[in-house]
Amino acid sequence: MRVEAMKLVGGRGQGPAVVCPAPISFLGGVEASTGDIVDPHSPIRGQNVSGRVLAFPGGKGSTVGSYVLYALARRGRAPAALVVEKADTIVTVGAVIGGIPAIYGLPPDMLLDGEWAEVDGDKGTIRVRDVDAHEVVTCFLRNRGEILLLKRSARVGTFKGSWAGVSGYLEGNEVPLERAMQEIREEVDERDARLVSSGRPVYARDRSDLFIVHPFLFDVKSRKVHLDWEHVDYRWVHPSEIPVSAAVPKLIDAYASAVNGRLARGVGMKRGGGI
Repeated sequence: MRVEAMKLVGGRGQGPAVVCPAPISFLGGVEASTGDIVDPHSPIRGQNVSGRVLAFPGGKGSTVGSYVLYALARRGRAPAALVVEKADTIVTVGAVIGGIPAIYGLPPDMLLDGEWAEVDGDKGTIRVRDVDAHEVVTCFLRNRGEILLLKRSARVGTFKGSWAGVSGYLEGNEVPLERAMQEIREEVDERDARLVSSGRPVYARDRSDLFIVHPFLFDVKSRKVHLDWEHVDYRWVHPSEIPVSAAVPKLIDAYASAVNGRLARGVGMKRGGGI
């Protein structure tokens, strides 16, 4: 698996991943002489970050935490690379002065503890062994404030019986919006959808697979749905009623990304299949 992120600090680093779901306070939270996580409130307390690819949302606490990263680097105890969701000042300064390769824009849960990861800070990419990445689209169709959910059939390859939006895999160098509109035509036979907004990709991990989800929000005039073989049921629900436990991974995150994404202007589907 090779995933593109954004460059923070150049260089290359590789090693087993250590994944922290919460921000890290380096000052007082990481022992500068050993690389041990000593923060009693940290979900990874007791783990060691030296020589590992550290994935976490970002830094917190005192800006002196930057110098803890620098001290780790000076002692040869720094992480091999950093993968952060947001490029905050503490992490950025620490990675720069410590010469630690770093990328940002990826959630920590795209990695699993212990799996081997290779970060290229110059290219802004990460490779993970024995993991397959799949780019998909998820379309949320909205009518009168409610969105359409589809129940996946037993004939599909993944997430059988789960609720989802209109979705499909990207093929080759396909543009996500074109695939989104194609899936809407094929799966629910809707030809009057109007694009409202598109969101940033959402990363959903499922064992040895990583799904890079491109989310879209469309307004539709009709509530009529013509299911294809991929689905066995449908319902229109308020967004607050999305069933977390019965839905495909990160469905709520994908919806939030689509709603809060870039607004579209005058993008719709023409009858007859055109865009």
